[in-house]
Amino acid sequence: MNSVFKLLSLFTPRERRGLIPLTITILCASFLELISVSSLGPLMAVVVDPGIVRRQRILAYLYRIGGFQNDHIFLIFLGTAVFMLVLLAAALKIGALYHVNRFAAKRRYTLGLRLFKQYLYQPYRYFLDHNTSELSKSILNEVDASINGVLLPAMNTLVYGLITAALFVFIVIINPFLTLAALGVFGTVYNALYFFVRSRLSRYGKDRWDANTLRYKTAAEAFGGIKDIKILGKEPFFVYSYGLGARRYASAEAANQILSNLPSSVMQSLAIGFTIAMMIVLLLLRGSFSQIASTLAAFAFAIMRMVPGFQNTFQNAAQIRYHTHIVDNLHKDITTLVLPPDIPAKPILDREPEPVSFDKSITLEKIEFSYPISSKPVLRGINLRIPKNATVALVGATGCGKTTLVDVIMGLLEPSSGSILADDMPVNAEDISRWQRNFGYVPQQVFLSDDTMASNIAFGIPVELQDRAAVERAARVANLHNFISAELPNGYNTVVGERGIRLSGGQRQRVGIARSLYHDPHILVMDEATSALDSVTEESVMDAIHNLMHSKTIIIIAHRISTVRECDMICLMEKGRIIARGTYDELLMENAHFRAMAKVEKKAV
Repeated sequence: MNSVFKLLSLFTPRERRGLIPLTITILCASFLELISVSSLGPLMAVVVDPGIVRRQRILAYLYRIGGFQNDHIFLIFLGTAVFMLVLLAAALKIGALYHVNRFAAKRRYTLGLRLFKQYLYQPYRYFLDHNTSELSKSILNEVDASINGVLLPAMNTLVYGLITAALFVFIVIINPFLTLAALGVFGTVYNALYFFVRSRLSRYGKDRWDANTLRYKTAAEAFGGIKDIKILGKEPFFVYSYGLGARRYASAEAANQILSNLPSSVMQSLAIGFTIAMMIVLLLLRGSFSQIASTLAAFAFAIMRMVPGFQNTFQNAAQIRYHTHIVDNLHKDITTLVLPPDIPAKPILDREPEPVSFDKSITLEKIEFSYPISSKPVLRGINLRIPKNATVALVGATGCGKTTLVDVIMGLLEPSSGSILADDMPVNAEDISRWQRNFGYVPQQVFLSDDTMASNIAFGIPVELQDRAAVERAARVANLHNFISAELPNGYNTVVGERGIRLSGGQRQRVGIARSLYHDPHILVMDEATSALDSVTEESVMDAIHNLMHSKTIIIIAHRISTVRECDMICLMEKGRIIARGTYDELLMENAHFRAMAKVEKKAV
């Protein structure tokens, strides 16, 4: 039951309070089930011995107030009443199960949304250490598995368990000796079966988790790198890798189904055998079938109704055991990760926080940074002042720390030591969200969603809230407007395909530039954003960037240093340090390393 309590602890107090009326409904269904079963005894007694109507006080009272003329009509009435009670009990049980499944469906929605929100609001560093396919698996698959494999079985156990308990009380009243015998036989068999399967279910549950992770990871990597796979002919490798996970997953699921349903045929046969044995024992003790008919009928009917309850309880316990690993992992994520802020269900633009303002400069003081998996610092004692509306370029060999430095400036990574100042005021952790509202960012590889061109530029904004004038303005600056208007069949409403597959590399990059400019940011960061462009397109984009110079603060990570010739300051980085800074001409004259880089690039051209 530890898994059940762990899962319930993830629900809000209001959600847990929803279990109260549900439990009351289940109790009512159990009580009605008890009445319907107990009414079968008097019915069978009248069938065997109609004269009992006059000897039995309650039956005689019903006969008298009903004004019945003969025993035959009374028997029809009694049979119809018992049948209606059985139907009513069944209807109430169905209603209880409906509400159980409705409650579970709502919790599937709220828990999945809560987990998605919590993942999404984790710091950027969290995503450097976690595979996104595994996060997707937890949201899209394992939340459903935890609800279907733990919550629903637990609630179904409550339904069938209370009904079975009510029936047990009934047969104890009828014959305590036979009840104890039945409890001993059925309890021993069920406990033996559960003891046999429980450790196996835990092991198969762990195998299922690992295999499902492999399935999601392989599928995400295969479709994400489909072009490379096609060119290199690596389809067999990914088919084989997916097959490994899929086969293990199928084996674990099959084992779970087999072990969970193990008692089914055993217990049905055992119930029939026990009923026959009970009949023989009662005949030997009382000697007349008429004397045992009502007891036998009620007892047998109760046992036949209890057997599915026992079987359901076993299956539910097996499912909970099988899915324990899933609940443990979800519980760990939800209870240990950074809590997300309270946000409205639908984006409201005027509620976005105001950005941290600065009028003079951005200053970096003694910035150090190390990744958890690295023993050496990536950034070492960075000191840098960026005047407002200046254009600064970061250049250097691959791995020198340019992108990491930009990530620190944008607040995506928290420095190990040192400070970021806006107008000599520290940008603290609580200011990060507002600080990031200053930035427009263009990465080297632009992510595009399978949506319209306008929605990819106004990224993350509902269609009805998009500013089409801002979309078009940003597209013009990125030299994208003419292409959209003249070549796309539906203009800004053209769907670009998954990851922008219908666009060329240069076109995707320009969409990324337009996206960064949509909000009219104060600071524009270009992380080797023109490296995928041809020289003509790159020149036109850089012309657009030059037009923004001295009206915005621009930070450029340069792939080709010739593109940053017009920058106010160029910082040359090496092994996590800024080893030189100045204008293009100053560095070309004073720094041999920079001069060598420019010479190599010139030869390449």
